Amino acid sequence: MGKRKKADLSQKNVFDITEQLSTAACVPSIRPKVKEWVQKDYPGITETTRELLNFWFFTDHTLPNGTNFRYHNAQKESIETLIYLFEVEKIRTRKDLLEKYAFSSKGLTHLPPHDDFARFCIKMATGSGKTKVMALSIVWQFANAIKEDDTLYAKNFLILAPNVIVYDRLRTDFESGRIFRTDPLIPRHYNLWWDLEYYMRGDTERTHSEGAIYLTNIQQFYERADRKAKKETDIMTAVMGSAPPTTKTEISDFDDRIGRREGLLMVLNDEAHHTWDEESEWNKFIRKMHGERPLSLQLDVSATPRFSGSGTLFPWTIFDYPLKQAIIDNVVKRPIKGISKIEEAKSDIASVRYQGFITAGVERWKEYNTQLTPLRKKPILFVMMNNTEEADDIGDWLQRKYPSEFGGEKTLVIHTDRSGEVSKKDLEAARKVARDVDDEKSPVNAIISVLMLREGWDVQNVTVVVGLRPYSAKANILPEQTIGRGLRLMFRNLNFQERVDIIGNKAFMEFVADLEKLEDLKLETFQVGKDKLQIITIHAVDSKMDFDIGIPEISPLLSRKKSLSEEIASIDVTKFKSNPLPLKEKEIEETKSFIYEGIDILTNEKLLEREYKIPPAQTAEEVVGYYARRIAQNIKLPSQFAALAPKVREFFEVKAFGKKVDMTDSLVIRAMSTNLASYVVIREFEKVLRDLIVQQQEPELISKERKLSTTTPFPFSNTRAMTESGKTVFNYVTSSNEFEKSFARFLDQAEDIVAFAKLPDQFGFCIQYTDTRANIRNYFPDFILRLQDGSHWIAETKGREDVDVAMKDQAANNWCETATLLTGVSWSYIKVLQKEFDDLHPDSFEELKVALE
Repeated sequence: MGKRKKADLSQKNVFDITEQLSTAACVPSIRPKVKEWVQKDYPGITETTRELLNFWFFTDHTLPNGTNFRYHNAQKESIETLIYLFEVEKIRTRKDLLEKYAFSSKGLTHLPPHDDFARFCIKMATGSGKTKVMALSIVWQFANAIKEDDTLYAKNFLILAPNVIVYDRLRTDFESGRIFRTDPLIPRHYNLWWDLEYYMRGDTERTHSEGAIYLTNIQQFYERADRKAKKETDIMTAVMGSAPPTTKTEISDFDDRIGRREGLLMVLNDEAHHTWDEESEWNKFIRKMHGERPLSLQLDVSATPRFSGSGTLFPWTIFDYPLKQAIIDNVVKRPIKGISKIEEAKSDIASVRYQGFITAGVERWKEYNTQLTPLRKKPILFVMMNNTEEADDIGDWLQRKYPSEFGGEKTLVIHTDRSGEVSKKDLEAARKVARDVDDEKSPVNAIISVLMLREGWDVQNVTVVVGLRPYSAKANILPEQTIGRGLRLMFRNLNFQERVDIIGNKAFMEFVADLEKLEDLKLETFQVGKDKLQIITIHAVDSKMDFDIGIPEISPLLSRKKSLSEEIASIDVTKFKSNPLPLKEKEIEETKSFIYEGIDILTNEKLLEREYKIPPAQTAEEVVGYYARRIAQNIKLPSQFAALAPKVREFFEVKAFGKKVDMTDSLVIRAMSTNLASYVVIREFEKVLRDLIVQQQEPELISKERKLSTTTPFPFSNTRAMTESGKTVFNYVTSSNEFEKSFARFLDQAEDIVAFAKLPDQFGFCIQYTDTRANIRNYFPDFILRLQDGSHWIAETKGREDVDVAMKDQAANNWCETATLLTGVSWSYIKVLQKEFDDLHPDSFEELKVALE
């Protein structure tokens, strides 16, 4: 058999490579590299970046409104990818990126024509939190520029929006630095030096600051002379903001002001699919800015970073979080297609022709309205029409046919003039609705538009989309952009799968089918008019208040010390239980290929394999300084470097090698610099410091009890994970797995159990504990019990144990002892392992308790 003939890619433009892939050209090669790097615990990054990654993703966060918060995996992986390529791989041009990671580097004969700075694109499905990733990237760049004093990172940031509505959305987050105060972006001690000013369009320059964020829409920087020449019917772009005056106004001097600042610039393009044309005014402006204030990098973010016409993804896309995965991860709503036999009536009057579809949409909206009322949410019906006249006709028909639901201001019809622009009198009203439609006080129940909301309109409460217009290439709309407007979550509850129902005529449903092909997904369906909507709401039942349970509110038992100087000074390094490090020439060479396994001392479970590398050192002081900084960063007390350095030196001098050594000996310096030495010294110091960094606080009783019945009603999806019980204050007992469900049935039948409940996340009860990274974390127990003798128990069900379980157990026992002491009510903790429970088949809680003691 002859050799297989290779495909000739010599003439293939790099921008077309993605046609061979289901994702962008570089993503398949980048993903495994980043995964391996993360598993090795981020080698090659600055200490500042390490501290940020630990704070963002390995620390529990509570928002100012009291709700618990965590970044979801796609947000974590996207910023990790950006950091890896910029900081570790040091990619600084698209040419470097494509040649190293593209599908076929042999075919890269047509590289980007303008390539003077790093440019990356992050593709994330609508509603999956792109703005938060933008904020993470800003903190990463600015913190490194200041703390590391690194001139390769940006101190100044220009955020560009394609229109006024996107600008308004971003302004909500970035004005006065709001997002940096409300989101867990900046470790508290960073506030000592965090010196960023925030300039919105129209703001004048204020006093000097180390860095600045400038936010505006791109039209402020150039004349859109070709506006009428291009026949793109983008009516909603007008809603999102007509092009501002083309002459320089009070805010268009952002470019001049940025040019006068010190430090590099980072440009962030939101809804960056608008930047596909290298010769567009948008891209020309950014290149002009690079000439005035050099860029560290340009970050494009979009759900649809595709080239107009070909539809291929930008080849500089480094991370791809598609809609299909976002749906699976429950990060966005699940689109459900409505199947019907509704036919268009033979009429030129829209309200007659499409009456069947509109009626079906209204009836479905009514179902949502009924189901969401106990949850204090208001659904939105969104209707897309073929032209302005039809939109007006349908709006008038809705208001007359359903006056109580859609009369008057309860229906918003977006009006346009003859040129297709939103009339001036309606523009501000439309922008206000775009900002406020999800608010409980907003009267709007239905929105009717000629063009589907393409971007920037972050409506969370859209539950029914009715599409009644054919889609063509002239509309310049991608499938993701249309359906994307209904994808944002209302509840952000991982135990509830939200949905948006899609109803439409044949032309529109064919368009939805295009989305399925593009995203390689198969949407679920429902029979319009037959399959009734059911949203299960978990709530306290008034008639079951005898089974309510109160939990005392106690002040935090743990806090992090701000200084360990005295404790560090008292450390006796000679008592460290470490084997002597090799000091012979041959043994030192062999350690270069040493693989390190982290074994948990409680469970003997292998936790990690890590490789620690440090740059070659000429003096012992260099090595000692490196380790002291690394340890200080890892325990999140960088100010303790001065206290740690002498102790690290003492460890190497008198303990590490099993004897006292000469710290000026070149062999000793080399032995100190090995991977093995790195692993041992960091492990030993972190082990002793972990117990010192967290201190017990004197507990205070804030409230004797907070009743479970005060839990805000919440939706729940999995009917198979629910059980009824007469011993709980809630209408159902929810569970996360079969073991929890089995344990709930046991509690319901056990005679010595008077009342119990599966603790809902919405109740917010948690116990602090310290994890293996010395982070103070929040542990959320499974069950709460009240026995016949009046005692209360916290019960935790476990299928398998991980490294943090022992720490959670200790924290739970400490909390119960404290609660008992402060309230006079007996509180205890029990951990129930699945294997023991299944083997025992207990009939009572007393029997279970005795068996597990």
